[in-house]
Amino acid sequence: MTRTATGAQRAAPVPTQHLAELAWKVHEAAGEDVLLPREQLAGRIHATDGQFERAKGYIRDHITMEKGKAFLSYRSGYMITTDPAKISEYAALRMRRINTELRRLLSGAINPLGEQVAEYEVLAMFQDEIAHMTRTYDRMQKATLTMPTPVRAAKPKRRRRTPSGA
Repeated sequence: MTRTATGAQRAAPVPTQHLAELAWKVHEAAGEDVLLPREQLAGRIHATDGQFERAKGYIRDHITMEKGKAFLSYRSGYMITTDPAKISEYAALRMRRINTELRRLLSGAINPLGEQVAEYEVLAMFQDEIAHMTRTYDRMQKATLTMPTPVRAAKPKRRRRTPSGA
């Protein structure tokens, strides 16, 4: 425990790299393609929300390349995988979010200036480059339609209960 300037106690800081490595070990122990809920993963490594966010960044920036596996935020949790269909689904979702942000940047900040954009070199460049990125996204989106859909777990069929005398 350490003391803050006001005298309050708080836990000693834990290096992000250490938490990231712990999180990766938890995933390796669970197995590839096993979905771990955020709360479970953060709880197992004893990380606060901020520490968990930094650990995820460290995993994506460093550990994934070293291990040769992707770290995905997938549906309702996190997983490590080498499954191209799951990686494609994840990448398509992230690219869709980025594309939405780029379009909003144009429509909400740059394009409202209309003809004045041409008077500002940097804004004109942003406008052109963002337009190029959104066209590229459209091409990528068409390509992802050819990727296989990840296999989803089959839901058990509900059985009707029959009266006990029938």
